[in-house]
Order: sequence, then C-alpha cells, then structure tokens
Amino acid sequence: MGRTRSGPAGENASVTTDTDIERPLRVLLADDHPTNRAVVEVILSLISVELVAVEDGAQAVDAFKASDFDVVLMDLQMPVMDGLTAIREIRKYEAETGRRRTPILAVTANAMSEHIAASRAAGADHHISKPVVPDTLLTAIAEKIDALSDAESAARAVG
Repeated sequence: MGRTRSGPAGENASVTTDTDIERPLRVLLADDHPTNRAVVEVILSLISVELVAVEDGAQAVDAFKASDFDVVLMDLQMPVMDGLTAIREIRKYEAETGRRRTPILAVTANAMSEHIAASRAAGADHHISKPVVPDTLLTAIAEKIDALSDAESAARAVG
C-alpha cells in the first residue's frame, strides 16, 4: 500500500509523547502522481519523519484507520476516491472512534477560493497550493503540530 521512509533529524522534526520521549513525525501522504510524492518526500527529508505514501484517497483512509499519524497531507484530485471524500471519511472515523483530531493539510493544484472553501468544509485544517514551496509546507506542518500539542496539554491540565 504505502512506503515508509525516515529522514535525518532536524528542527521541528519530532513530536514529544506523553512520556516525554521524542520520536519522528508520522506523516501520511496521499497523492496519485509519483513526481508530486517525490517532491514532498524530498521536502520532508529535511526533518525527521516516518512517511507513509499512498496513491489515492481510499488507500489514505485505509492507512489512517490502520495506524496513528501526526499529520495527513492530502491531494484533492485522485483516482478511486478523491481527497475531499477521503478527508470526510477520516473525520467521520475520528468522530466514530473517539480518535483525536489529526491535522489534515490539503496539498493541491486547486488554488481558487472555492477549492479552499471546499477543502475546509470537508475538514481540512490548512490548504497548500502546488507547486509546493518547502518553507510553506514545513511551516504549516509545524504550526498544526504545535497547535495540537498545545490543545492536548491544555486538555490534560483541565482533565
């Protein structure tokens, strides 16, 4: 289904778990074009990641259900199941199972305002237009992971 790859350690490259042990960022990438997957893989090699790359939305949903990820990078136009449907399915699965909300970043050539609105309506947390700019992608990932960590810390403090 997918491929796993780890990159070298770098800044903003790891996640601190409940036991304060740092581990590589687990990233699910769904894109049907091998070149696009390769570009994102090169960008992610700048940080420490465990990458699972799949070719369509159905594979993304299956991979998401089978494992925990820190962030999902989702193309919108793919065969079998498009990215918007996959995002909705992932959000539905999270709600049904009580799994924490995983940041989903739409990474797509669809850059018009209606495309951004559609990805947000489906449940995406951020929209990145192709061609992907490395700093834009890495900053968006870091911001979403930091926001998630802050929310989880606040929930533990309250609960």
